[in-house]
Amino acid sequence: MVSCPQPGRFGENDMKALSAAEQNILTALGNLFYETVPQNLRTYCSLTSEISKHVLQHFKVEATVVPCQLWCATSDHNYAIGFVGNAPVENKWDGHVICAAKDWFIDAAVYHIQAQFGISVPQVVVAHKFLVPTQAISRLNLSDSQTLWWYQPPPGADTSPPENPQELVSDYASQLIERLQARLTH
Repeated sequence: MVSCPQPGRFGENDMKALSAAEQNILTALGNLFYETVPQNLRTYCSLTSEISKHVLQHFKVEATVVPCQLWCATSDHNYAIGFVGNAPVENKWDGHVICAAKDWFIDAAVYHIQAQFGISVPQVVVAHKFLVPTQAISRLNLSDSQTLWWYQPPPGADTSPPENPQELVSDYASQLIERLQARLTH
């Protein structure tokens, strides 16, 4: 898991900030996520974001699922996941979502970049959102020549994520909650 430090604040904004305790919960969730959730779900952004939302809400952290595009910019190419105009394919959504928690977010489906384009990325990213109104939600430099970007979806995109099997969401969320409670009390 990679965590992005908090950037400087620019001017006044009404975005709520996570408390230190909430940041600890979010970071611990990122660290534990794929110790509990099967790795074959690493490209299922809707499911992993919904699981994250349920876990965070259990701990009284405000959380929502937010549609976005995930970009990986390298020194010689740009790669995008979500809302890129792919033809509909059964059981595959042409979108991407993250789980936002106030001024931070968790993306447990970053691996989609690696699966689709062969570019090495972390399994989970916990990062701070930009604090100004912009099309870009956040950025994470992975190296001098590789950067991940999260952007707002393009205008007119169908941003409704697919329905998730609630039994699966509840099961994995419960397991993560149990592991988080054990970690946070030690």
